Amino acid sequence: MKTRDRIIAAAIDLFNEQGTKGVTTNHIAAAVGISPGNLYYHFRNKGDILRAIFEEMDAYGLERYREITAETPPGTLAAMERCFVMIQEYNWRYRFFKRELTALLLDDPLLRERFRLTHRQMLAIVRQSNECAVALGVFRPLAERELDLLSEAIWMVALFWLNYLEVGGEPVDDAGLGRGIEQLRLLIAPYLTEGARAELAAKSERPVP
Repeated sequence: MKTRDRIIAAAIDLFNEQGTKGVTTNHIAAAVGISPGNLYYHFRNKGDILRAIFEEMDAYGLERYREITAETPPGTLAAMERCFVMIQEYNWRYRFFKRELTALLLDDPLLRERFRLTHRQMLAIVRQSNECAVALGVFRPLAERELDLLSEAIWMVALFWLNYLEVGGEPVDDAGLGRGIEQLRLLIAPYLTEGARAELAAKSERPVP
């Protein structure tokens, strides 16, 4: 692994464990086993590292989504389920960023603008998936406004579920993340067609809410 990649990986581990405020570039350099000067060769400051981490996050999330949709077409129940699971795995992998999202964006205008690009892109991806679900007969026909609001609701739960657990004093563990997946399932349940509800019930061996 290249030194730059090792710095990013070590920073993610430290930020996940301790938060960003208490971790300095010296801590990151020590974790990698390099001098601070070597770290500064790759990154000017901690802000640079945080922005590089976000670029990795963005690329990782899109890669995972493309892997899923290459095997299961967007809008199918199988693709939705895999995406719901992937989202919570992603939240755990980069939990410090989700935990400190608002503060990080307020502190760094460059990161804020970069995040907003991804935010709009993710909303578009969710909406496109919902449009595919309507076209495939998985969702009942939806008005444009309904599609917009449903897409926003799905993205909000995906984006902020980890924050919800933490502000409520709940542990961020498999059970908590699993509830996030259940929340996403519950969100789409009222929009499923009878055929899709029957398919989902058969897979889960329990009634769909």
